[in-house]
Amino acid sequence: MLRFKTLPLSWFCDLLYLLFSPVVVIGWLILSRFMTRDKYRRGFFQKLGSVERREGESRSLWVHAVSVGEVLTAAPLVEALGSAFDGWDVSMSVSTPTGFDTARKRLPGTKVFYAPFDLSPLVARTFSRRRPDVLVLLELEVWPNFLLEAGRRGVPVLIANGRLSGGSSDRYSRTGFLGRWLFSMVDRVAAQNAAYADRFKELGVEPGRIEVLGNLKHDREAGVSAADAAELRAGLGWSEGELVLVGGCTHPGEESILLGVLSRLQGEHPGLRLVLAPRHVERLAAEKPAGWIPSNGTERSFTMWSGWQAGAGEALGDSVLVVDTVGDLERIYSIADLAVVGGSFVPHGGHNVLEPASLSRAVLFGPHTANFEDEVSLLLAGRGGILARDPEELEKALAELLGNPEEREKMGQRAGETFSGLSGAVERHVEWIERALSLSKPSAT
Repeated sequence: MLRFKTLPLSWFCDLLYLLFSPVVVIGWLILSRFMTRDKYRRGFFQKLGSVERREGESRSLWVHAVSVGEVLTAAPLVEALGSAFDGWDVSMSVSTPTGFDTARKRLPGTKVFYAPFDLSPLVARTFSRRRPDVLVLLELEVWPNFLLEAGRRGVPVLIANGRLSGGSSDRYSRTGFLGRWLFSMVDRVAAQNAAYADRFKELGVEPGRIEVLGNLKHDREAGVSAADAAELRAGLGWSEGELVLVGGCTHPGEESILLGVLSRLQGEHPGLRLVLAPRHVERLAAEKPAGWIPSNGTERSFTMWSGWQAGAGEALGDSVLVVDTVGDLERIYSIADLAVVGGSFVPHGGHNVLEPASLSRAVLFGPHTANFEDEVSLLLAGRGGILARDPEELEKALAELLGNPEEREKMGQRAGETFSGLSGAVERHVEWIERALSLSKPSAT
């Protein structure tokens, strides 16, 4: 592989960052409200390279995942690597506080730290302290100084669960040789599917360095049992005769759609209950759920999930439950009779439709699913999900399923079967990493 003189190039990248730094710093201060917001303050010094120094002479495998979704995707792989590479130090870096908390909770025996800002002195300091022998990046976390520093130290860079959407591919392509240069520093890519593999090739990754290994998200085992789900439903005061509709990963505008649907369907199904799990819970600090009610909708009471958990756990009745925490979506999907996946009725690109499918729940979604087109195709082919082109079609589909418990149950079973047929990516990734380790050279300190 072509390797460049990495130090001058690192300086060039730093210079570009510094040229834009006035805008970045001012924006950072405004967003962080001058470092008072926890989201921006936590892990700040680790992002400057002040991570714990790794002791001992064991070999080291460093996995980088950005936030909650990537952490949950990577967790089974990290566990499998810990078992496969006995005696190795397997650690994980993240970029966000929610990712950090999720990683600490999901992987209690794994060292977790914040990844550095992409400035060469900070990246070099982190590399020196962690001394990795191989760097595994989840999906598409390619930063110039990260890659340059790895190349300088002879640390192979692997992209696991590689995902390159059409939009991302177009943006990299518009950078011309810069995008191709960036991807030339990647040693191996494990793409989720053939379409993503082709896009990596178009960006200059040699075909011989790309393999299609499937999606790690499909190997996530359900962390909630049927007994757990039944206990939670009972605690919320919702009996088997009451049907629960969950809107997961919703974006602005979608909560209003579901509340409007609820108002109209409850006339025929008075026992219908609704749970809303917004994608970005931080917006709840500014948005009040009462403002989501459409002008022609029924007035509602709302109960915050965190408040219900901290309180006496009283029965909710017909109060709408709003999930204001991170990392609880699987538990919420487990109590659903029907799941609507958000980000799909607004032009966002959708979210993972297989999350509720993994729990054998009937899944509905809108037309904007470009981010998960493979998963959507599989679910539709297996008749485990329904594509509703607009809110009116969504309401019609929900009404039919609410009135047909047998079809609702069968659809959930088909969704679960579709998900079950996609396993094996973790084992393929472990074997792929084992083969890639032959590339490794002694790391610099």
